[in-house]
Amino acid sequence: MDFEKICDQRYSVRSFSSTPVEDEKIARMLEMVKKAPTARNNQPYEIFYAKTPEGISKLLPARDNYFGAPLVFVICSIDEKHWHNRQSGREFTCQDVGIIATTLMYAATEVGLGSLYVCAFDPIVAKEVLNLQGLTAECMMLVGYPNEDAKPSAMHDSRRSVEEFAHEIK
Repeated sequence: MDFEKICDQRYSVRSFSSTPVEDEKIARMLEMVKKAPTARNNQPYEIFYAKTPEGISKLLPARDNYFGAPLVFVICSIDEKHWHNRQSGREFTCQDVGIIATTLMYAATEVGLGSLYVCAFDPIVAKEVLNLQGLTAECMMLVGYPNEDAKPSAMHDSRRSVEEFAHEIK
């Protein structure tokens, strides 16, 4: 599959089949994620995943709706690896985590799965539930086979034109 086709096919799935995700597909997605770029190749992330109803139920206190996803990833930043821009002094680890999450989302599409990027969860509860030491839960990714009735939201195709957001520097 080419990347443009992946971009065209990907949408936020909010209705998953209960069909389990094969271990081989999980491994392929994680192999793709490990190739994602991070600032200075610092790799300031850890990823936890639950692929059983028991594992997913442990995450329920952090978020009550998983749309039936049979696979849930929690992407965390490593506190001691936060990178700061020398010029601005700003911390950019969330950008690295965003690159990792985006890669995971497109990797899911590549292996024939649907996904939903989730930032609406309680990171403090996730930290407690997962007993995270030196890590911060930044986002979740719900993954699985879309149900037959799953479809993109009404807003999915609402995009600005390239002319509205791209500006040539002359």
